[in-house]
Amino acid sequence: MQSITANLKVNNVKDTLVFYKDVLGFEVIVTVPEYDQPVLDWGMVKNGGAELMFQETASLEGEYPVLRNHSGVGCLSLFIKVNDLEGLFDKIKDKVEVLKPIHKTFYDVNEFAILDNNGFVLTFAE
Repeated sequence: MQSITANLKVNNVKDTLVFYKDVLGFEVIVTVPEYDQPVLDWGMVKNGGAELMFQETASLEGEYPVLRNHSGVGCLSLFIKVNDLEGLFDKIKDKVEVLKPIHKTFYDVNEFAILDNNGFVLTFAE
């Protein structure tokens, strides 16, 4: 294997890309159709070594009908390693729903958790 990238089912790819770009500092790499269109079927973002893909619900369910009975939200959380945890927290804390503020875990890592605009849990750690 060379890499693994999550492809998350979302109701609005455009809104999701805006959230990840404007709030979390990701770069939009590619979209289908082009980003300037009002409705997108799919998009990919990147920040450092972290990449995520987002696919519109009907598009992904059309490709994989087995996913029709699964909402996706609440089924997973993403664990993201960062270099400046406190700086990131200070930058986004007033723009997101914070589930857990910065805290030391039982495995001796500082982290915090938020909900993204789709309800996915994102845990950031340093």
